[in-house]
Amino acid sequence: MPTSMPAPSIRIPIELLTPTAFAQFGAVVENPATAPASKLPIRHRIPPPEAVSANQGSATKYLDVTHMSNLYSLAPSKKPAKAVMNMFVCSPRNLRPHEPSISMPSSWGDLDLDEDEDGTGSYQKQLLDVAILERHPFTTQTFIPMGLAQHDRHTQYLVIVAPTLPASASRRHTGRPPPYPTPHVQRKRSVMDIFARARPSPYTNETVPAQSPFSRLHPSARPKGPGLPDLKNLRAFVATGAQAVTYGAGTWHAPMIVIGDRPIDFVVVQFANGVDNEDCQKVLLEPDASASEGVVVTVDTDSSGTVQVKAGVGSVKAKL
Repeated sequence: MPTSMPAPSIRIPIELLTPTAFAQFGAVVENPATAPASKLPIRHRIPPPEAVSANQGSATKYLDVTHMSNLYSLAPSKKPAKAVMNMFVCSPRNLRPHEPSISMPSSWGDLDLDEDEDGTGSYQKQLLDVAILERHPFTTQTFIPMGLAQHDRHTQYLVIVAPTLPASASRRHTGRPPPYPTPHVQRKRSVMDIFARARPSPYTNETVPAQSPFSRLHPSARPKGPGLPDLKNLRAFVATGAQAVTYGAGTWHAPMIVIGDRPIDFVVVQFANGVDNEDCQKVLLEPDASASEGVVVTVDTDSSGTVQVKAGVGSVKAKL
């Protein structure tokens, strides 16, 4: 049975999925020449991956567009993992009608725009209840949509993520130790390490700090610790069919959420060792005694069914 945590009444606006906005949670895989972020001001972009010519000059090859991390050496069982590739066929989610609610503001905006900017006066305002979050503490996880056009207006998917709270804050939320302890990494010190920490250093006039074994990993791919999700900083992004997404190891996220007319097939690439609590950890979000509804994402669509971006860079007028 998954652990649970009390959830405040909070409504989350939807943002445009861009590599810059998503960087602390993982990576966005997209063609940098045609991606939504290519239309944003330069200050809101990150440098594109290195590109080389391929296939006798008929293709452009972008290098290292995402990275896979295998941290199962930290898992309690020490059981080795292997790379796996699965398929998820995700059906559209049922949304509930919009209704006013007293909720605390999201850290990323709590906008409720009443004007209809699609010119037809037919904005549809609906709500998505977020009842569960999960994470894969020792592996990245890449979702690659299939058969969904970049400009498909009638079917899109949402990427909902949250940072990890410090372990001490998790104890305050639940009154008990963190539910999913991550073992402390004890690195054996070599003779070089011992001398490097000496004062003064025998090699230079300065001390040389020991380098973390994870320092070369992208920050989103490093171990996150045993903490619960930070619900006040939960974020929701809308993706197009031309975007794949990689969750960093240990990133709290909602199961993939499809909005629209039809299912989306996702090929999912990750590592796994077959130990349930090491491959996937879940937490149920239960509204606390003073909350009227818990964690909710506001989903506004125009007359064509396109999800509207209401917060962050490219908000309101972003065209996906």
